[in-house]
Amino acid sequence: MENRRDRTVTIAVVAGVVALLLGLCLGAVAGGLGGYFIGRGAAPQAAAQSLQPRITPQSPRAPALLPTPQSLETPQIPQLPNLLRGGGALVQEVVKGTPAEDAGIKVGDVITKVDDTPMDATHRLGDVVAGHTPGDRVTLTVWRAGETRTIKVKLGENPDGTKRAYLGIRYVEMTPQQPTPTPKQ
Repeated sequence: MENRRDRTVTIAVVAGVVALLLGLCLGAVAGGLGGYFIGRGAAPQAAAQSLQPRITPQSPRAPALLPTPQSLETPQIPQLPNLLRGGGALVQEVVKGTPAEDAGIKVGDVITKVDDTPMDATHRLGDVVAGHTPGDRVTLTVWRAGETRTIKVKLGENPDGTKRAYLGIRYVEMTPQQPTPTPKQ
């Protein structure tokens, strides 16, 4: 009689453990599927919202994202004239106490040339400045408020101590907009 009772208890314990494991597995699968379907609907909206540049009158500077053709058309960033279609560097921030501030560079300026080198996809501002040494004097061609001007700047030493030339701005590279290819039929 004792064996029969032990067998019944053993079967009950094994059945309970199996039921518990099945419940956990089914709960995990159901939770995962539920989260997938809920997240699938919410993710595109969240991603689209996070990529929208937010420039408000209270914002101290332009967004850190690279400009898209749509963001260049926003009222806060004026339509660029044809002379800037080659590219440039849109100044987002001028660091205090740097050569850029001393020279009078302002947020919203678009640097189109360093000396005689135009800013484009093959001549990026950071690379051109890095080709100089601290103390070099360069002439920047800048587009500001609808007019082109030249600004002379004496480059400083990079604060990271690497003895590289330093201008003292945060900027976004602007490259020419490529036409959208039309599908061939």
